[in-house]
Amino acid sequence: MSCDHPLNAEYLYLSDAVVVDLSEREDGLAVRLAVPCPECGETLELTAGVETVREADYELPLEDAEELYD
Repeated sequence: MSCDHPLNAEYLYLSDAVVVDLSEREDGLAVRLAVPCPECGETLELTAGVETVREADYELPLEDAEELYD
């Protein structure tokens, strides 16, 4: 089965995403994520390149962080 639904951030949730890989590529760091298609539920693999890096004010691990979504 092939999913060709357009992705819309409005229907994707942080709790649904899983980081499956971090790797180097010629232009920098690549992050692979697994998310469910909001339309059909098919598991999709997304690859994103890192555009910016900055210091963050989170406590790690994130599962223990309070008010992550503020």
